[in-house]
Amino acid sequence: MATGLKEASDYEKDWAEPVGEVIRRWAKHSHLLHLSQRERLWNAWEAALGPDASHTRLESMKNHVASFVVDSSALLLELRGFRKQDLMEVLRREVRTYFIRDIRFRLEKRGTPQRRTKLEGR
Repeated sequence: MATGLKEASDYEKDWAEPVGEVIRRWAKHSHLLHLSQRERLWNAWEAALGPDASHTRLESMKNHVASFVVDSSALLLELRGFRKQDLMEVLRREVRTYFIRDIRFRLEKRGTPQRRTKLEGR
């Protein structure tokens, strides 16, 4: 009595594929193997800034503006005043999949308590 179910040996060899190949093709098609825009930007930022990158954090990427938080006022002054244009050129060259129109910086000292709002009381 035929049930309509096929055995593994019933399939033609031309159609058979290793599972690893199927998964690799699916991952490539679903873009899981690609770095995100955020990762590309951060990797380029770290390479351009060197050890000083550890004193920064990528806060957001909106409307082609990359916003970074900096934990040192001296570094903030250096980035805003002296290195901004060079960093923008590096990011534009290295991160070709996301156009950077501007870079913004904000100071946030590590360990500094947040300001209280009126709702929290004094």
